[in-house]
Amino acid sequence: MSFLQFAFNNVGRNARAYIAYFLSSAFMVMIFFTYAMFIFHPGITGSEMGRMTRVGMQVAEYIIFVFSFLFVLYSISSFLKARSKEFGILTILGATSGTINRLIFLENMIIGLLSVIVGLASGMLLSKLFLLLGASVTGMNGLPFYMPWKAMIFTTVAFLLLFLFLSVFTLMFIRKNRVLELLSGSSKPKKEPKTSWLLALLGVGLLAASVMLLQRGSKIGEKEVMLAAVTGVGGTYFFYTQVAVFLIKVAKRSKRMLWRGTNLIWISEMAYKIKDNARMLFMVTVATSLACMSVGVILSINSQIAKLYAGDPFAMNLSVYNESDLKKDLEWIEGQLAKEGIPYETLRTETIQSSVSGGNWVYVELASLTNYNKLAEKAGAAPLHQEIPQDQGVLLYSADDPPKDLLGLEGETVSLESPLSHTFKISEKRPARLFGAGGSKSLIVLNDAAYDKLKRQTLEDESGRLSSDVRFLIKAWDRQGVPALQDQEVAMTVRLVAENRERLDDGETENYLSARGDSYANTKQGLSMFIFVGVFIAAIFSISSASFLYFKLYSELNQDRRMYHSLSKIGLADREMKFASGLQIALLFFVPILISGIQTMVVLSLLGSAFNLGEVTVPVLVSTGTFLAAQALYYAVVRSRYMIQLKRVMV
Repeated sequence: MSFLQFAFNNVGRNARAYIAYFLSSAFMVMIFFTYAMFIFHPGITGSEMGRMTRVGMQVAEYIIFVFSFLFVLYSISSFLKARSKEFGILTILGATSGTINRLIFLENMIIGLLSVIVGLASGMLLSKLFLLLGASVTGMNGLPFYMPWKAMIFTTVAFLLLFLFLSVFTLMFIRKNRVLELLSGSSKPKKEPKTSWLLALLGVGLLAASVMLLQRGSKIGEKEVMLAAVTGVGGTYFFYTQVAVFLIKVAKRSKRMLWRGTNLIWISEMAYKIKDNARMLFMVTVATSLACMSVGVILSINSQIAKLYAGDPFAMNLSVYNESDLKKDLEWIEGQLAKEGIPYETLRTETIQSSVSGGNWVYVELASLTNYNKLAEKAGAAPLHQEIPQDQGVLLYSADDPPKDLLGLEGETVSLESPLSHTFKISEKRPARLFGAGGSKSLIVLNDAAYDKLKRQTLEDESGRLSSDVRFLIKAWDRQGVPALQDQEVAMTVRLVAENRERLDDGETENYLSARGDSYANTKQGLSMFIFVGVFIAAIFSISSASFLYFKLYSELNQDRRMYHSLSKIGLADREMKFASGLQIALLFFVPILISGIQTMVVLSLLGSAFNLGEVTVPVLVSTGTFLAAQALYYAVVRSRYMIQLKRVMV
């Protein structure tokens, strides 16, 4: 038998332990190859969306490669520790350190090469499906299948170099071990897990500091977010290494709890398992939290863009910056609508842009009572019936995103910034539909005389800011819910907005056309690209975390066998063994997901107002629930296989 055959046989004999690591590595290679196919696709750079997609895929490649590096490094080091007894026997039989290093190197490269081959083969088999799916999700048409030689070479070289580097790097893990230490392997008696109450308090303090940093609401900045992330990650690490072990020790002191049923078995053993697996549980929690937050943000933004579309009854809006261009612009738009036989109504509106003093200067838009009521009538909203006194104004604001700086001014007297000279009292505030007017969150309605006076002042001053718009109301495009990207409204408004940009560039007009369908399509396409990238990265995190847990359990299988074999001799039943070991496995699988869900809910709830995420509870529950369901599937498979192994040693 040659040395290479010996290495192959070793991999085959340890297949049960290696299988999860091998499948996870192959899955990473497949997804990396899939994104590389998009990056090198000859038809992807022909549009702005294509260039956006390419950048998104490149970012995904970096994330996958960095995570793969950490995953392979951790897995190989764990494999070496689990097989230390085997290396000790080889040393006694005369194997030199160089021979053992060569064996380890060959085994790692065999698994790495097989992972690359299986990953590339899987990617090629599913390449047509991935191209169709990616083109559909990102809104790109016409991405035909091609032979991705560049993507194959890029993926192969990247992962072979990764496995080569880590295979050489991890050899240092066993060089300094003595033969006696190698022979004892993982069967050495474990020391009582130790904790430090100072480090436990530090962990709690770091988690509390992270929450406090995120409580600044709209005033939060990039530094606070980064510092909160660092303290949160640090607190999570100390939670597993110190706080969780400390809590288990406290539970062990309760004789009433400890001496009930099989609690003595699983509680006593859980302290060791938590301490031994602290780093792994920490990595799983951080990876899952990042994935849950990403999915939660995407779902929240998706809900927001749907609300923005549904809240704007006007299909298009022409912002007038040059009155002399208005006639030909309207003729052009009306001609396009007439070609398609689309009936429409237009409404001319105007607002004055200014700021009010309320401690700080706050941006506002001002409208006349008559103008607002015409707008509300066309949109099918409730008008303002009461007459507004000369020295008062009514604050209308978006219920989905109320402006906090303005809401506190109700009942106060405020002044407009220069050159406007007007002082009035905000007599009332109420939520209302603002019809997507300039994307504003608020509108102050004045009586007609006060507004006309301000309008004259605005027109007389060169720096005056009078916003004038022509709005298009198209009943044929009204619907329940949001449109598909192929609907007439989206297709036509995307084309009209693009043509308007060309006319602006050519100097044909100075007026700017916007449309709710175009805004929705652009945001939806960008979000879809993030979904396409994020879903597969989240899947990698999920599968890799299950792989970590699978291997750690099987590395401790011999110890559990000896323990349950001994306990079965003194009367432990199969049912009790299944309950105790199943509960330990469940805690390892589900505690990281629950901690991740709590972290995601806290972080997104606190950042929601600062980044206009809207309602985050449902998106967080959906994202966490998805990971929980996936983890439950992994748990069911691993638990059933683990129980089969333990049942064989029961007397």
